[in-house]
Amino acid sequence: MYGDRFTGRQVWIYRWAYEPAAWTDLLQHHGFTDVHARVHPAPLPDHVGTLIAEARAPR
Repeated sequence: MYGDRFTGRQVWIYRWAYEPAAWTDLLQHHGFTDVHARVHPAPLPDHVGTLIAEARAPR
């Protein structure tokens, strides 16, 4: 999350800022397979990256 709306330095928001490993565990716990989660870095080093998670739904 950004400190000043969608600009500026990143600020850690604990309730929403799950690490990729936490998303992987959560999705696997609910039956998803082939789970991959990562953070694509922002263009500027001290800005927030984009979390990308993908998984296959249970059948």
